Amino acid sequence: MPSEEFLKIKEGSDAGWPYYYFDQVQGKKLLNPEYGGDGKKEGNGAKYVQPLIGFPGHFAPNDILFYTGDQFPDHYKNGAFITFHGSTIRAPYSQGGYFVGFVPFKNGAPSGPWEVFADGFAGMDTIINTTDAHARPIGLAQGPDGSLYISDSRKGKIWRIMYKGDKAKFGAAQLAAMEKRKTTSAHIKTPDEITDNLQKGTVTSGEQMYNTYCVACHLNDGKGDGSRFPPLDSSEYVLGDKNRLINILLLGKSDVITVKGKQYNNQMPSHSFLSDKDLSLVLTYIRQNFGNASSKITTEEVAALRNNAKAVSKK
Repeated sequence: MPSEEFLKIKEGSDAGWPYYYFDQVQGKKLLNPEYGGDGKKEGNGAKYVQPLIGFPGHFAPNDILFYTGDQFPDHYKNGAFITFHGSTIRAPYSQGGYFVGFVPFKNGAPSGPWEVFADGFAGMDTIINTTDAHARPIGLAQGPDGSLYISDSRKGKIWRIMYKGDKAKFGAAQLAAMEKRKTTSAHIKTPDEITDNLQKGTVTSGEQMYNTYCVACHLNDGKGDGSRFPPLDSSEYVLGDKNRLINILLLGKSDVITVKGKQYNNQMPSHSFLSDKDLSLVLTYIRQNFGNASSKITTEEVAALRNNAKAVSKK
């Protein structure tokens, strides 16, 4: 959650975000946890614009194209192709998306459930880290002859998809294999909370804290996503001044930083809600993993900086 919403927008439309999100499993808008939701409370969700379709969360849709060509079978005429660029924050499950979906349309409205149109871009099924994916579909274009072009954000690659079969024989049998992927592919299906959890077997408290609060952005391998979230391996901020590192978790950080020669400007939220012990555990884990080999951070060191921050705020 939250679902990726396919909305029909009119002037003045209000879909409820960020106060409400769509739960595609329950099929309704629910109150966001940040505003008192618990996964069940509906609040005023029903009064907001409802999506035509709710895709599973964190697919990261980046482009949409309504097909008007004649090369493909009639099934695709006027339907919507969507590139799902792929998530970075779906832990503890396999990252989601990394494929091109399709929504059939008739008379200006969806005429059936969404489909998997083109898959295999990532080169794997279970995608643990965003950087593991070989390719990530991002852009769409239609050629004059009705071919579909798909671009990739990893290597700048472009695919051209053409249909050369017998359009009259195209039907459910030809779609069956792709339909199966919706319930079997780790990066496409809605994950089972227990069986699809990739963090089963976590053994240390520091690792548990990392998997709970850090892995969504910095990933399982500590390398970040290469664009928004900085790497932790060999990072100057991880291996350098302890106090600076502790304060980042206590106070958060919103200014631009340079890590390993590259700038990052995404906001790092404060994690001061964690106890001194928990902060020391996760920071020590980060400083002693991902190829790092630095000294541990103690509970006392965290407590001293927390108390100092409180004293400054009172002045």
